[in-house]
Amino acid sequence: MELYREVVSVRKILKLDFDDAYQYSIAKYHGLKVVTMDKDFERIKDVETLFL
Repeated sequence: MELYREVVSVRKILKLDFDDAYQYSIAKYHGLKVVTMDKDFERIKDVETLFL
């Protein structure tokens, strides 16, 4: 439940859509990289992102 609240908060603060906010929150919580083609992640600096 706490992680879901994080998704809602991140969505508002970082102005991401739900699925991007979800991926961001999961990656940050578990210390994972995000692998994506989504340019929205270019402005995210606190989660490592690998662009395809």
